[in-house]
Amino acid sequence: MAITLNEIKKELVNLFRDSDVISIGTRGVTTKADTGTFDGASSHTVSTSPTQIKNIRSIVIATKTLSWGKDYTLAFSTGKITFISAQTGAYTITYDYGTTDRIFPDYPQPNLKLNQFPRIAIDIISSVSNEFGIGAATTESTYTISIICYSKSQEDIEDMISSIKTTLMTNKKTLHYSAFITPTDIGPLLISEFGERKVFQRNQDAQIKFSFDTIW
Repeated sequence: MAITLNEIKKELVNLFRDSDVISIGTRGVTTKADTGTFDGASSHTVSTSPTQIKNIRSIVIATKTLSWGKDYTLAFSTGKITFISAQTGAYTITYDYGTTDRIFPDYPQPNLKLNQFPRIAIDIISSVSNEFGIGAATTESTYTISIICYSKSQEDIEDMISSIKTTLMTNKKTLHYSAFITPTDIGPLLISEFGERKVFQRNQDAQIKFSFDTIW
């Protein structure tokens, strides 16, 4: 199985949205829970504004908490959750939805105004891959991730950077596509080109090691 860059970024976006690195009030989203009972379900589309889903907070089925990537995937554009294996039992699916957000897998648009910050951008800035084992069927990759925080307040920037580092350290053993992620460098505090040049920015970088792709 080949791990795509989009899968890595989607998992990290979901993690930081779910962890309230920026509050739900500032993000402009609402938290909702779908409940019911599955009988061999292979998928579920959220009941409220499915095309506006921003993140999954938790999926509990028959008292078991499912994991992103290992147990299910999410299509943000449709609100459809696809289960890796069919699910049976009482379920509670908690998620955020809304018309906007402040945490994205890309960089802010240059025309954004000051009131549209704080924001967080996530991007993969480099990767190195090498053959692993005999037969050239598997490659081992290391990805460098940059998480850039933007705010008009320096204090907010430092709080977001600290929260991001804590979130990565707390969840590094549970991530599926971003296993073995480790916070690395913190960049300097800069004046950003965004928000009428009244916004500061600082980046927290991280490395994802031991990511294996196998072609069968």
